[in-house]
Amino acid sequence: MMPTEIPMNSNLKPSDVSLAQQQQADHVGKRKERDQGKTICEDMEVGKSNSQCGMKHSKPNDALEYKDDLIPISTLFAKPHKAQVKISGSGKYLAWLSRGRSVDDPLDDNGVMNIFCKDLETSQIKQLTFAKERDACSHFIFNADETEILFLQEIRRGSESYHLFALEIVPFFDETEVEEKKEPNPRNLIKDPRMTCGIGFVGGVQLWTSVKSPREVYVSTAEIGPFSLFWDVSRINIDTKECVLVQQNVMSSSASRWQFILKTGIALLCSWFDPPTVPLQWFPDDEMQFRGCIQIDLVNLGICFCARGRKEQQFKTLHSCTFENSNMDLIGSSGGAGTARMDFSRSSSEADTVDIHLCALTGKLASDTTTYDRFCVTTGEHISRLAGNNEKSDITGFVINRKTNQPQFVRYDSGKQTTEVFSGQGRGESNHTQPDEDVFLVDDLEHIGNYFAQSMAYSIISCTSKNDVWVIYAEADRGQQKCEGSPGGYFLFNRYSKGATSTAQTTQDSSPQIERKIELMFPSRPELKGHLLGEMKPLRVTASDGEELLCYLSEPADEEHVNSPLIMMIHGGPQARDTWGFNPLVQLLCNRGFRVMQVNYRGSTGFGARFIQIGMDGAFCKSLQQDITDVATYATNEGLCAKNRLAIIGGSFGGYSALHGLTFQPDLYKCCVAICPLTAVGAADEQSKKSFSGSPLIKKYWQRVFGENVSYNKKFAMDASPLYNTDNIRNMASVAIYHGVDDPRAPIGHSRKFVEKLKERNIKGEFVSFSGEGHGISKEENRLFMYHRIEKFLCGQFELSIRCGDDDRWVNNTASVEWSNSAGGD
Repeated sequence: MMPTEIPMNSNLKPSDVSLAQQQQADHVGKRKERDQGKTICEDMEVGKSNSQCGMKHSKPNDALEYKDDLIPISTLFAKPHKAQVKISGSGKYLAWLSRGRSVDDPLDDNGVMNIFCKDLETSQIKQLTFAKERDACSHFIFNADETEILFLQEIRRGSESYHLFALEIVPFFDETEVEEKKEPNPRNLIKDPRMTCGIGFVGGVQLWTSVKSPREVYVSTAEIGPFSLFWDVSRINIDTKECVLVQQNVMSSSASRWQFILKTGIALLCSWFDPPTVPLQWFPDDEMQFRGCIQIDLVNLGICFCARGRKEQQFKTLHSCTFENSNMDLIGSSGGAGTARMDFSRSSSEADTVDIHLCALTGKLASDTTTYDRFCVTTGEHISRLAGNNEKSDITGFVINRKTNQPQFVRYDSGKQTTEVFSGQGRGESNHTQPDEDVFLVDDLEHIGNYFAQSMAYSIISCTSKNDVWVIYAEADRGQQKCEGSPGGYFLFNRYSKGATSTAQTTQDSSPQIERKIELMFPSRPELKGHLLGEMKPLRVTASDGEELLCYLSEPADEEHVNSPLIMMIHGGPQARDTWGFNPLVQLLCNRGFRVMQVNYRGSTGFGARFIQIGMDGAFCKSLQQDITDVATYATNEGLCAKNRLAIIGGSFGGYSALHGLTFQPDLYKCCVAICPLTAVGAADEQSKKSFSGSPLIKKYWQRVFGENVSYNKKFAMDASPLYNTDNIRNMASVAIYHGVDDPRAPIGHSRKFVEKLKERNIKGEFVSFSGEGHGISKEENRLFMYHRIEKFLCGQFELSIRCGDDDRWVNNTASVEWSNSAGGD
């Protein structure tokens, strides 16, 4: 559990003190040099010429002060050197995403993430993909026989629709096979261009392989369009690309879809008629029979956890809950984010049981936070509770034993992420290869915890089938000696003694001897070595109605900053959350002299169903917005900033909250930054009719979030929409908005209409759009350019210094400055 107050002592452990002292000494030296010769640079448009941007050059009231010892934008926001590091089941290969090199020019780093692979037996490293315009993949896995890497790639940047590709590994390590190979590599396994697969707007990743059929892959599939969240399951042959439907959704055929729509209509009219349900996510057993699913109805958004027996065709509901009592942590508010899972007993087991990660705020299984429970599939009887029911945190993730495909660890996060052994008590069958394995796992976590101590949080992200080698990602808010000065890094953990074949190796008179070794493989951001970063501290703030809110306060590492302004940084969702660790935007702001406050307002996920429920108050989250106001007021009352030195920034729903704060709390904030925001909601929103591809599920979800009045009454909706309340904004306030032209969630029309209102008021600010971008800015040049604009805007507002000389890194951006009115950003 985390303390309820900010600890006054440093989070550094003894082994990190020397690094921190060296960084502090270097920093003091740099500060002296800077103070001896500060320079003022001409303020000019960077990234595009004035003619390209369609604007005339203008200066803020005072020219911005530039300093060359600040952390460069590209150092903070360039894509990491390594990501998604995974080990194959046999332990032969290690694969990861990394900044790729052009096949024509090995020195060309185009800022695009490509797939790399290392043969751990020969130590050879090969680049497997050579994408140039956008990242090669969003998610990848090894196939069962480790001859292929299977990966999901977005069809078009920002589309949130995906195709599945296969990539042979062996030819890259055998040059003769490369010369003889004729078929293009990688191969798109999805023949139909109208199809999407694997990841949707919400839900977990649905991609499976089987050791019994290693040349086949199972993946969720759907036609791109309004029903794409209602998945089928297809089996695809990796060699022939033959696609066979193995599980059909009722929404994928026109006949059954119309029956479903008819029954839903009857349920809307007749309260006594139970609404039909439709599968949203599938779960297989060890024979790749899809015997589990999460189903949802489109009348009340009730959730059902369903399973069927080994020889049965019909699903039965094992557990259900209403929308009001549900927990969006299971489904996830973004693609691949859901934590729901169903694990069936082995087909060789006499008992037919299933273990489900579920939510139940009321009823006989009541628990505020999510739990992992066992049910008998045959009778539907609840057998036991296996994990969860944590007082402060939902189960935020599982670590799976690759051999059994069952959990061996569960994760929680009530301030910083923690990992606990899943003991398997009450399972009725061993989850591990031997009874003593749980003892070893406890010792493993103790060893890892002692290694990283309190200064870092870690996650076990990949394991071999023998469970003898793990990939661990560890991260902190600041640079760590164990990561060679980077805030985070990927480590290899070997849990067997040299020469041992398994943890069962014993001597005649002793217990198994385990030798544990942790070694750094890759620092995630080595370029941050030597830069002094701000400390992020968990802080619990009491809202005006007494509710406790977990926040994170980050402060400049530079002691020379006096009367620092404070930025309220609001997460999206709303059913998402902020976590502790390295955050590039937080560090940019701290490095430029800001304090940063992040708020897990009511409605955030990870803290139980009740906390979500009280944020969905039927008046479009008024209590949620009040939480943000309460924390901002707390900051000024506690002297964290002066009342005229407070700003707010957010993206997506956080962008709405930023505009909401400036509009409905005009005396609180000096300025705001909104990225891909909503500006009108519910019945007042004329822009979002086709957002999320017109999905009826997402439409119904937002109706429940908005509440009845905002959803159906235009006056109530206008009262909750910043677009229709711009008259509240103070004349001296400033607004900066950034938006992807192809945003499928919050169409760019939201921002353009809001900007027109600002122009009428002659409010200061800027609006920048990015062609080829969706809900969020992903192309590296665009990200760098956007955060450079944000830096100039915010520092211009509060007369802080910015960095000069990074402009060559974003020269190929696709930005258009559609509006700029001298607010410190141009």
